[in-house]
Amino acid sequence: MRSFTIKMSENNSNEGFLRVREIINETLLRDVFIFVVFYLFILSQSWTNIFLLLFPIITFSFSFFFRIINSNKHRFILVTDLITYNPLGLEKKHANRLNFATLLQLILLFWIGAESFYHPHLIQTYDLFFIIIFPLFFSFGFYWILIDVWKYATIAIRLEKINKDKTISMLNVRRFRLISIVNLITFILLNLLNIFFGLLIENDLLSGFSYYLPGTGIENSSPLTLSIFPFIIIWFSPILASVLLFLIYKDLNRITPADLINFFKELPEEIRKQLNDNFAKINNKFKHDFKTE
Repeated sequence: MRSFTIKMSENNSNEGFLRVREIINETLLRDVFIFVVFYLFILSQSWTNIFLLLFPIITFSFSFFFRIINSNKHRFILVTDLITYNPLGLEKKHANRLNFATLLQLILLFWIGAESFYHPHLIQTYDLFFIIIFPLFFSFGFYWILIDVWKYATIAIRLEKINKDKTISMLNVRRFRLISIVNLITFILLNLLNIFFGLLIENDLLSGFSYYLPGTGIENSSPLTLSIFPFIIIWFSPILASVLLFLIYKDLNRITPADLINFFKELPEEIRKQLNDNFAKINNKFKHDFKTE
């Protein structure tokens, strides 16, 4: 039997929980630093109503979550060059896209806050632009992470030394189409309704909610008038994205132990043991299935 050398991850920890210093890395610190600096600039403008300030916090929280997974996923895989385990797609792409959407929201918030101080008479000119674009940036971040998730959502075993690859699980075409349609329709519908109700409010055909900016009142400037849809978008977009990602995760992890064991039969004993240990460590479901089998 041909011998194989298994490369063990040097960063792998035998402890059940990771320490904070093990989780934090340079990329994570960079994202947090940039977000905090931008957010402090905005807070220095003395916003009295924090509703709009919640949008970038929510987006960044999701980006932070995916960044932690991407940065530390290798710690939970004993053999890093055997298994490709991406049941949520590429977490790095998700984190980068959501972080970009966060920065756009922070820039727009700082701009509208500064304009309310220095050019308060222009707020009434650009208020519709802000009311439309700001929720668009927020919802687009959660739409963006799902538009090509099917390319990367996969669980595979790659054995380069014996030139044998096996895709254990991937998002099927029917499920991907359903997720894509729901994702696209929801994104378009929410923003079209936000534009529609914004135009109604702009033309005094509908009353809305007054939102006071840091400089509201200077030169007798009026507050922004928001429709109900920013209040809907702020919770609906992240919840929908979470539900769709959960469905993808559940779909990819529907692996029967029989499928894996049949694939393992022709492999050397050492490889089989390492794969068993890895799958058991990655997901408790796999551990239970192997014991049952």
